Amino acid sequence: MTRSQDRPNMVLLTVNGRDMGLIHRSVLDRVAEIADRLGCRGAMALGGPPASFAGADVARLRRDLDQVIAFADAARRTGWTLGDIAVAPGEQPEPVLDTPQGRLWAHPVRGFELHGADGVRRVTELAEPRGTARRTPLARLITPLAEAAARAQVLEVHQREHRALNT
Repeated sequence: MTRSQDRPNMVLLTVNGRDMGLIHRSVLDRVAEIADRLGCRGAMALGGPPASFAGADVARLRRDLDQVIAFADAARRTGWTLGDIAVAPGEQPEPVLDTPQGRLWAHPVRGFELHGADGVRRVTELAEPRGTARRTPLARLITPLAEAAARAQVLEVHQREHRALNT
């Protein structure tokens, strides 16, 4: 089974002082990118963790996320999922998982690729975490963040430490 420490670029969501889950940094980058285009200043802060939202800032973030999600749906923006891995690469591939065979990357067009000693190969399925690679609407990838903001009186977003495997 993979551990969260094997996953580079993960960001921890903390709601009211409790750790609520992890989200890939690329998803926050896409949220911040769209928020910038829409003038949603609250959500733009998500592009540079750490970030903290309390009081009126949480309410602003909720409204901003509603607008970002609506834009992502209308523009048919997507990312990729593979098991419980959810990533939204921009123009460049994003590292998502370290394995004994190499590092798994998400490419914006080609999906998941394993970069290892034997070169690069496309990955359509994984045993751990179990799943099949799928192009996924960006709005769905943003959902954990929106749900955390909906429950929060205080929402904190922190970059998670990554421990690379020796490959």
